[in-house]
Amino acid sequence: MPKNPIPQLARAALLAITCTLGACADKPHDENAALKTTRVLGETGTQNGQFSYPRGMDIFDYNGSTHAIIVDKTARLQLMNLETGEVVGCIHTPKWDRGKPTGLTVAPSILDASTLAVYVADTHEFRVLMYELPLANSTDPQPTEPDFQFGSFGEEPGQFIYPTDVAIATNDAGEVSEVYVAEYGGNDRINHFVVDRSTEPPTMAWKSQIGVPGEEIDGSDAPIAFARPQSIELWTNPTTNQHEIVFSDASHHRIGRATLDGQLIAWYGDPLDTSPEAFKFPYGLTILEDHTALVAEFGANRISRIDLESGEVLFRYGVPGRSVGELAQPWAVGVDGDQLVILDSGNSRLQFCTPPTSLAPEYTHPMAVSSGGAP
Repeated sequence: MPKNPIPQLARAALLAITCTLGACADKPHDENAALKTTRVLGETGTQNGQFSYPRGMDIFDYNGSTHAIIVDKTARLQLMNLETGEVVGCIHTPKWDRGKPTGLTVAPSILDASTLAVYVADTHEFRVLMYELPLANSTDPQPTEPDFQFGSFGEEPGQFIYPTDVAIATNDAGEVSEVYVAEYGGNDRINHFVVDRSTEPPTMAWKSQIGVPGEEIDGSDAPIAFARPQSIELWTNPTTNQHEIVFSDASHHRIGRATLDGQLIAWYGDPLDTSPEAFKFPYGLTILEDHTALVAEFGANRISRIDLESGEVLFRYGVPGRSVGELAQPWAVGVDGDQLVILDSGNSRLQFCTPPTSLAPEYTHPMAVSSGGAP
């Protein structure tokens, strides 16, 4: 069983309630502003194109147009063409009685590098699922077995408690070679797997972990001590040409960077900072081609943009509420052309909006890596 999972989760839940309510009650500071929303997709419901508290999203190019894959608390995966607003794929994960997935990543399939697939952090089923695209499309989606899966409950190498997100690296041939999986629930860490292609189908070999569970509220247990690492991304630093992993340490209210062998590079944010400018439960993380990152702050009901090398906050954008142009507990954020696309989870919708400053495209991933160093 997890080490002290109930106190840690209870503490995180209490902090989330306090912080979220505080964000709704406090008057936003000058940098915050209502979204300049240009379009809304979705509403509350269980039909195709509707959502029941969506908690995971990835945006990507597919068949010549921009698509999003979204998962909600009905455990439905909906593939949407963002140009038309049409749902072009809809399935259920195989089971969801213990809970629903949170993290989604689109990358080449482990089984076929020429095929795109969606990797699902099946959080409360303690595993990672992979579905190759396209997805079956039905107005009555059925439980669907994945094309590939790995993981089981536990704290041993290769096991998970509550996985939250997946990051994919490829080799020079474009094949998936390494997989990173974040988890929380008492064994908070980022797991590093290597794809073993000596078997058919391939298997996942656990290699190492980044970080340890943080018991101290200020995260001082270790250089990298986690309290719910919610989102992870791989990135090549343009200054050092070194591969890095970037992560949101959600319940410590900070963003971190580390080498692929787990050496801390930087933390942005302070777990004890309660000022309006501080991160508040940063859940979603998306890196852009100009080496900035978008952060969806669940607890502050806003989107922040930071410079990845310096940690400087370039803008904060959003106010709490239920009307168009307002946010309720956003879990994810992305880019479609010149528009921000925000997974406005508490309002069960996507909001497309004009950002305060122009945006670069999303960072191209996965990438060919050599673990722990430069290419």
